[in-house]
Amino acid sequence: MTHPHPTAAPAGIPPVVAATYRPADRYGFFERAGARIRYAWWNAQGTAPPRGTVLILTGRAEFIEKYASEIVGELLGRGYVVVAMDWRGQGLSDRPLADRSKGHIDNFDTYMADVRLFLDSIVAPAAPRPVLALCHSMGGHILMRDLAENGPGPLAAALFCSPMTALYREAMLRSVLMLMPELPIVEERYIFGTGPFVLLAREFNSNIVTHDERRYRFTDDWFNADSRLAVGGPTLGWSRQAVRSMAKALEPGYLERIELPLLLITAGEDRLIDPKSHAQVAARLRHGEHFTIATARHEIMMETDDIRALFWEAFDRLAKGVLS
Repeated sequence: MTHPHPTAAPAGIPPVVAATYRPADRYGFFERAGARIRYAWWNAQGTAPPRGTVLILTGRAEFIEKYASEIVGELLGRGYVVVAMDWRGQGLSDRPLADRSKGHIDNFDTYMADVRLFLDSIVAPAAPRPVLALCHSMGGHILMRDLAENGPGPLAAALFCSPMTALYREAMLRSVLMLMPELPIVEERYIFGTGPFVLLAREFNSNIVTHDERRYRFTDDWFNADSRLAVGGPTLGWSRQAVRSMAKALEPGYLERIELPLLLITAGEDRLIDPKSHAQVAARLRHGEHFTIATARHEIMMETDDIRALFWEAFDRLAKGVLS
C-alpha cells in the first residue's frame, strides 16, 4: 500500500528558502484508484516525547514543499511530528490528465476517499497522539466533508484557514457552468481566464492572496527548482465539482454531524473565498470556534509576520485545549 520512493522527494531546493526549509525524514507514495498519492513525514525534533502530530492539508494547486519552506519547521520547533500529502492532480502526486498543468478532478468524493485512506493507513497506525489537522482552503473543505461523512478517525481537532465554503464570485461561476455541456472535451478545458502556469504573469502587485512578497514567491521558487510541481488553473470540470461539493456541504444537517473541535480562521480581505460564508458555517458546528483576521488575505499562513503571529496564537490556543 505504501512505500518510500526516490521520486517522491523534490528534485532541488531553492537557495532562497534553504535556511528555513525542512526536508522530510520520509517521502513516499500510497496508491488508490489508479493513482499514486505522495506524502511526507517529519519526525519530532529532540529527545523528548513529541507533543502530538500535525497533519497538513493544502489548498488547490499547492504542494508539500510550500509548507516545508517555513510552516513545517515552526511546527517541529513546537515539538510535533508533521505529516502532509499532495492531493491527486498536484504536487508530485499523479495527475489525471495528459496535460499536467491542468488542475482537474472527476469528483470531490475522490479527494475525500484519498484523505481517508491516508488517515487510516498511514496516520492512524503511527502518528503520536493527539493528531491535529491544519488545513488551507480546499484542504479544509475536503476534510470538513470527510469529518461529516466518516467521523474523526485519528483526529482530535482541526484548524481551517480560509476554508473553501463559498467562492467569492460563485454566482458568476455558476452561470457560466450552466451554459457549458458536461462532456469530457468541455470539462477538461481550463476555466475561462486561466491557463498553464506562467511565471511572467505572476505580478506581486496584482496578487490577491498575500501581502508578503517573499512568501508569495515560494511557489515560483519551488516550480523553478522542480518543474514537476508546477500546476496551472483549474478546469471547468474541477470548478463544476467544487461548486457541487460546496453545495453538498451546506445541505441541512450535514455540518451538524461533525463532532470534532474545529477552529475556523477567516481572512478578512479574502477575494477567493467569500469570507461572509464562514460565520454561517461556524454557527452550525457543534464544537466550532470562529476567528477573523481582518487584515489578512486568502493565504493566512503565507502572510506578513504580524498576521502570521495572530495565526500562531490561534493555533497554540487550539493545541493547548486539545493537550490539556
